[in-house]
Amino acid sequence: MKGKSVKSGIVKVAVIGLLVMVSCLVFYYVMQVFQQKEIAQFARHDRNVLVNRILEVYSAKYSSIINDNSAWDELIENIVEQRNDDWLENNIGYMIENYQTDAAIVFDSLGNVFYEKLSENSQGKQLFPFSEKISQDVFNGKPFADFYLKIGQEIYEYHGAGIVSAADIHSRQEKPVGYLFLVKQISNDLLNQYKEAIGKTEVGLVCSQQELTDTEKNVYPNYLIVKELKDYNGETISYMYFVFKNSLVKMFKNFIPIFALISLMCVLIVLAIVRYTNIKVSKPLQNIATAFNSQKTDMILPLKKEENEFGVISGMIEEFFEQKNNLQKLNTEILQSREEIMVQNETLFQQKEEILVQNETLHQQKEEISAINEDLAAQKHTLEHANRQLTAGITYASRLQSAMLQAVAPTNEIFDNFFTIYYPKDIVGGDFYFTKRNGDCVIAALGDCTGHGVPGAMLASMGISFLTQLFNTYQSEDVMPNMILDLLKQKVTSALGLDKDGEQRSDGMDIALVMYNKKTRNGYFSGAQRPMILIRDNEIFTIKGDNIPIGYFTKEGKFTAININLQKNDKIYLFSDGCTDQTGGEKKRRLMIQNFRTALLEISALEFSKQKQAIEKLIFDHKGDLPQTDDISLLAFEIH
Repeated sequence: MKGKSVKSGIVKVAVIGLLVMVSCLVFYYVMQVFQQKEIAQFARHDRNVLVNRILEVYSAKYSSIINDNSAWDELIENIVEQRNDDWLENNIGYMIENYQTDAAIVFDSLGNVFYEKLSENSQGKQLFPFSEKISQDVFNGKPFADFYLKIGQEIYEYHGAGIVSAADIHSRQEKPVGYLFLVKQISNDLLNQYKEAIGKTEVGLVCSQQELTDTEKNVYPNYLIVKELKDYNGETISYMYFVFKNSLVKMFKNFIPIFALISLMCVLIVLAIVRYTNIKVSKPLQNIATAFNSQKTDMILPLKKEENEFGVISGMIEEFFEQKNNLQKLNTEILQSREEIMVQNETLFQQKEEILVQNETLHQQKEEISAINEDLAAQKHTLEHANRQLTAGITYASRLQSAMLQAVAPTNEIFDNFFTIYYPKDIVGGDFYFTKRNGDCVIAALGDCTGHGVPGAMLASMGISFLTQLFNTYQSEDVMPNMILDLLKQKVTSALGLDKDGEQRSDGMDIALVMYNKKTRNGYFSGAQRPMILIRDNEIFTIKGDNIPIGYFTKEGKFTAININLQKNDKIYLFSDGCTDQTGGEKKRRLMIQNFRTALLEISALEFSKQKQAIEKLIFDHKGDLPQTDDISLLAFEIH
């Protein structure tokens, strides 16, 4: 009986568990021996990929500034065609501050420095040691150029692009008229950014192979990554190195499944011991205790067959409980039945109370919903009434605006061939046209007011009224269009006055104005930030106005009159910027003035009625399903 005791069974289970744990540890040790050689290779490959990705992100941060520039036409106009220092300071100089670069520079097509802007950190250093070879050595026929350059003992990143027109920004077939560069020094701050982005890493910069060799001697080579920095000639000028200090991360990751497996083994061993103890010790003791408490012997009858201590005890107490089993069984059944009935009654009572509570809640919710519906109906009625009143007022304003435009619209008495296009963005618009004939003198104008909708319409009405007053007052043929614009600017500025803070209001309008003699065909043009397009003998000419608006402007000046000797069959087009700024197409970009000019030249030989249809189709096909961005208006006429 000694060999089959409970104690001997527990000892056997403990010995088996110990053997299993030892086997797992030996298995883990053997696996680590074979996997140790692969850890360095995996770590090096993963970090190589990470370093390349970090460097690409930091390089793209600066090169994308000029690669994705969408204002090349403005660059050409304000840098190459005419020197505009204010524009350069606002649109080129901002790169120094906002993108934390050391310098920005513009070259002309010969490689001469046209404009440069240095940061305070550059301390006046010569960062652009290029000559007229810039287009050959640096770009070599490519539209963009990204490279490194060593100046003294310092390394700089260069990101450049050739300046061409916006219409040729993608194909890059047009010859560049200049070059734009951004320069960024590889300083300790930039190296620290790389270090923070990658992790627990030492990052450095050396300029010779000997320095790199000395660095390799001090680190574990499997965790050293070296990136060569090359100049625009493809020659290596320095080395950037990365030393990783967390090379055992992957080893710890591999340890996790092993640790989980060992832990699972231990849990299984403990469960086996607990189960064995429960079956062989705890459960028999519970059965004996239950037998004494319940006075039933059926739970200890199986224990009589056991050849251990529990078999002896169960035999001793069997006779004590045998006489009372039948009575105990009967009492137990009665108690169970009574408890079941009480439970059922309590459940039915709780269900009844829950149904009453639900009914009361539903009634309250119904009353609340009814009240909410009444409030919503009243609010809807109020909003609909206000909307009808607002829409009726704006619609009436549209009829008034149409009447004002009709009074100054072109007629056959003024022009033999003409057409107008007028599509306000809202019910009323901020664009207007104005035509008048005084003897042989013909006046034609088109204005684009600040904003659109009701505010723009009020300014447009003001422009029509002031122009009518001026032309009724000054009817002499000696009156020049620039004089009319100067007087109109004074009237608009005086009418708008000051805002609530005592500042001069900057609202106003842009306008293009043409005056000519029908007999002599001698004409003049003046413009306030709006051009005139003239098409003659299948050639197109753009005559720009002055860069002065009709209204308050910080830089005051006088308008100029441009003399134009018009010829028979000349076609003149005046238009607002809504014609060229409408976004659309697959890339959702503006139509642009160059595309608009090309379309006008192509359709100029058509009859004026067909020209109007072609221009409307051009604009609204480009617009597609996108919303209209601004008021669209155009006045076209032919010289006879």
